[in-house]
Amino acid sequence: MLIFGLGNPGEEYLNTRHNAGYMAIDRIAETFNRRINKSKNSSLFGDFNFKGKRHLLIKPITYMNLSGKSVRKWMNEKKVSPEDILVIYDDIDLPLGTIRLRKEGGAGTHKGMLSIVNEIGTENFPRLRIGINNGERVYDLASFVLSEFTEEELKIIKKTIDTIPEIIVSLLSIGIERTMTKFNKRKNLAPFNEKGAAKNHKED
Repeated sequence: MLIFGLGNPGEEYLNTRHNAGYMAIDRIAETFNRRINKSKNSSLFGDFNFKGKRHLLIKPITYMNLSGKSVRKWMNEKKVSPEDILVIYDDIDLPLGTIRLRKEGGAGTHKGMLSIVNEIGTENFPRLRIGINNGERVYDLASFVLSEFTEEELKIIKKTIDTIPEIIVSLLSIGIERTMTKFNKRKNLAPFNEKGAAKNHKED
């Protein structure tokens, strides 16, 4: 499996909301005692072995809006189908601390996901969404996703990120359907109502 985490390269983006995907990849690598320190296909990457199979952890470094170029290059090189990738990314329409695993779906307003869909020509690929909506009304989406988590928000996000290696192990062990059933039922880690948080998102 090719596991992509979306974000923006550079220290200035390290703890921004849009970098939740990068944070997840780093946490998975840490769990497997691996490093994301190789460069190829417009990305930084590392690998890990699980049950006799090699899997890749990939952080596109094209900046968010061009993430799809890296995804397409890797898929072409490894000759994998869309169902053999997983994209991890931040989602403004989910409350802070929420995780949702899906087999497919739309890209919404997320520029990285829009880029991937445009490059590979389908929305039918697995994705793991990390909620970043803190309950505040959002008028400027770009500014919000590029802003840093507050100290309290970062604590919640780190707790969320800590669960992701377990999700990956489950996904590789029992498949996406059973993993969705197992993890999507978990309660939010933040005290925000999911329906209310989604309403607070306002596009320009």
